[in-house]
Amino acid sequence: MTKAIVHTYTFIQEYCRRINLILIAACATLVLIYAFNLYRVISHTIALQRVTKDQNAMDTSIQALDSQYLAISSKISPDALQSYGFDQGKITAFISRTTALGRATPVGHEL
Repeated sequence: MTKAIVHTYTFIQEYCRRINLILIAACATLVLIYAFNLYRVISHTIALQRVTKDQNAMDTSIQALDSQYLAISSKISPDALQSYGFDQGKITAFISRTTALGRATPVGHEL
């Protein structure tokens, strides 16, 4: 009887030890997965902040270029262009307005 009790006790102790080892290994694995996911979240957040900072810098550059373009384009006039040798262009050909069938229709008439 004592041998049966000792055998049952060692049997139970062995399974308790295995179950504890499995639980500890599962916890360690979950901690590693958590650490990896935490690292990914932090690295993606940093990358997003860098992209946002670069986008803000680009927006600032584009606004500066837009203001320069508007300043330069407001100075352009036909008189200023003539001083550089440019003259008014002449229209040499017209494209007639056609219907869906390809026939030209006079202006003001509808089908």
